[in-house]
Amino acid sequence: MVSPGEGRNQRSTWNGFSDALARAVEFVGTTVIFLLFGRWLDNRFDTQPIFTVALTLLAVTGLGLIAYYRYQEEMRREEEGKPWMRNPK
Repeated sequence: MVSPGEGRNQRSTWNGFSDALARAVEFVGTTVIFLLFGRWLDNRFDTQPIFTVALTLLAVTGLGLIAYYRYQEEMRREEEGKPWMRNPK
């Protein structure tokens, strides 16, 4: 039998795993889509490898910015109301 507190911890663990897997698929999937689209454009316009490199760098940069701002927002939400975040009067 699982105690009520243990079930909550297990759910939290699975939610964290699910979020991490979704972000990994987002990073890899988006990068691959941009890379393949760049390869297609390079083949279509015979400009090897300008579009491939440019679009891949654009995807990696954009994903890095998204991850940074998502992390900042999650930390702001997590620390909301904590003692070290209160302004002394």
